[in-house]
Amino acid sequence: MNSLSIRFIACTALFFAGGCGPTGPQKYPVTGTVKVDGNLAERVLVQFTYEGTGDVKGNDKYPSALTDASGLFTLGKGSEIEGAVAGEYVVTFSWMSGPELEAFDKFKGKLSDPANSKHRVRVPEDVTKPLVFDLENPSPGSARK
Repeated sequence: MNSLSIRFIACTALFFAGGCGPTGPQKYPVTGTVKVDGNLAERVLVQFTYEGTGDVKGNDKYPSALTDASGLFTLGKGSEIEGAVAGEYVVTFSWMSGPELEAFDKFKGKLSDPANSKHRVRVPEDVTKPLVFDLENPSPGSARK
């Protein structure tokens, strides 16, 4: 095969590869940590709720993540496209007592209502660096493991 044929095949492959990727709005990476009472917290569900005026549909309106053992989260981790679409979000939290189905929210729902959340994030402007949410447990008696 001559070099012209190889270049043609390569260019054709690149052209068609561009159409095979995921579709939908562009997403921006969102990562961060969650602390509760100054300590890195595992199993905190970080839920973003889209409040922008754009045409955002389905699951893209509610990207979420669960913190790992070191309090780290990545929105959409394990999904085809990680991150959040551009716009304004309110952020809520539920601190799960464990991985089982019977797990309860150690915050007793006090940080999971978007209408009462004081945490707001604008994507992509506010997410150029990892976010840090330092929360106070509104239900300290329920922090048992």
